[in-house]
Amino acid sequence: MRKAIAAALCAIFLSPLTAIAMGSGDKFSDAQTGVTYTVYKPSYTLGLTASKFQLITCGMGSEQWIYVKYGGTKRYLEIMQTMAGVKCSDPGLSKYLKTLPINGVKAKLYVYCDPSKPASYKRCGTEDIGRLGGYLIFTNKAAKNLKRTEIQVQAIGGITYAQLLTVAKSLKTVTASGKMPQALPPVMIDPAMTSEVSVRLGNSVVFTVTDPDKWSVTLVDMDIAVFIPGGDQGTYTTNPAVKALKVGTTTLHVTHGSDVFEIQLTVTS
Repeated sequence: MRKAIAAALCAIFLSPLTAIAMGSGDKFSDAQTGVTYTVYKPSYTLGLTASKFQLITCGMGSEQWIYVKYGGTKRYLEIMQTMAGVKCSDPGLSKYLKTLPINGVKAKLYVYCDPSKPASYKRCGTEDIGRLGGYLIFTNKAAKNLKRTEIQVQAIGGITYAQLLTVAKSLKTVTASGKMPQALPPVMIDPAMTSEVSVRLGNSVVFTVTDPDKWSVTLVDMDIAVFIPGGDQGTYTTNPAVKALKVGTTTLHVTHGSDVFEIQLTVTS
């Protein structure tokens, strides 16, 4: 039992923190407050204004990744950032052209040529980026106390290779708009003996049970929290848990065999 609880605690303390919007007016700085990898912001965007800024979930247990779009529907730039080594998006079919330096790191250059057309695919080069679109992908350096970042800078709709290169080279680190959030200790409960529980946003409720893989949870409002199943993880065992995602109140239906326990969960800021 101690092994299970200790493992669950470890998994939750080490789990990435959800990015928190601090309202500074700079979305890049706000994003840096909530992620542990280094956030980069372009200082040059070809005169295109930001039309979209999103923090997107990258699967259970991974930090959110950043998607930013500059421009409209025909001519635009896209900048995607995630923790180095984590794949959150797929660029699609493209042709690798070459490796080149970007601010002291190696970047790979691709163009969106159609491999189903062998003749034109073979001829495809940097001059075709303006016509077909292309992108640079590279792992940038980490700022102090932060992790490295994988960045994809993509150009569509008449943006040339030279312009794409200039935008990528303009990326600079930002300063977080608030204090980096700290991991909170999880709330431990016996689901058979609990009818109400309250946790802070970003915190978790861990169920102290002896057979963790045989428990499940259904949430009335799945926007407020998410269920994390427990069980054998190979070298350790985790207890089932519920992680708070949004301020509010919802009901948990906790199931173990034929038994169903109803628990009211309140998430506070």
